[in-house]
Amino acid sequence: MVLVKNAMTNNVYSLSLENSISELIELMSKRGVGSIVIVNNEEVPVQILTLRDIPKIFSIYLTTHKIKDLLSELGKNEKDIITVRPNQHLIIAMQLMNKNNISHLPVVNRKNKLVGILSMRDLLKHFPGIVFTDPLTHVNNRMYLDIIRTKIEKNNVKLGILMIDIDNFKNINDQYGHPVGDLVLKEIAKTIKNSIKSYDEVIRYGGEEFVVILYRCDEKFLPIIGERLRNHIKKIKFPKYEKLSVTVSIGGYIYHSDGDIYDGIIKADQAMYKAKKSGKDKFVYADR
Repeated sequence: MVLVKNAMTNNVYSLSLENSISELIELMSKRGVGSIVIVNNEEVPVQILTLRDIPKIFSIYLTTHKIKDLLSELGKNEKDIITVRPNQHLIIAMQLMNKNNISHLPVVNRKNKLVGILSMRDLLKHFPGIVFTDPLTHVNNRMYLDIIRTKIEKNNVKLGILMIDIDNFKNINDQYGHPVGDLVLKEIAKTIKNSIKSYDEVIRYGGEEFVVILYRCDEKFLPIIGERLRNHIKKIKFPKYEKLSVTVSIGGYIYHSDGDIYDGIIKADQAMYKAKKSGKDKFVYADR
């Protein structure tokens, strides 16, 4: 398990609310600092400023000179700050970055004092593979498919493709809320991963869609695996939500390295929609 402390940097630049804007600009321009954490008298982070704030800072600099006034002009306050702890899972930090569209996170200790900073640049530098991981479900994301695509298309391999779509997922979100919808996605991803071989691939393809790449799979075993996954997912229990039941529609296709892997995914997707139209909670095999 990769923690925040494994990826953060201790060399964090910080300024206080009483520092001047000119000091802030000097750090960013002359020293090439990409982010500066603003702290109060107790060294607790209250805000973070990055290079993307520079245009606004220059326009405000003409009317005010202290960082505390700058934050007020920018409409940023202490409640806006998002932080993480060193022992938190790195995936949680990625979820926060993704959800809030930010590239830097101050790292604080138990007393909320600043101890480091986590940046997307550092993540990519030290853990390049993490960019191909879906932060919610912890399976691979769609970008990963582009990485293995070349390998698959160059090698003369025969493999199975499954397109899995959660039935009535919008109704789940509407009735139970998005946190429960996220729980459903995580449980289904975990179930799929535990139901196939370790060298096979699970990819979150879209909102509620998963693509499964099955190596060393032929026409005989594809329907068997598809039905097994469908049944395993149908048996998932949610103790806090006893009335919640989940089913999936699955389309399957056998790819022979005779074209674009995405063409095979489209065939599996078309088969999945046939399963939807014929009543859902079904596996449909796409005949070549």
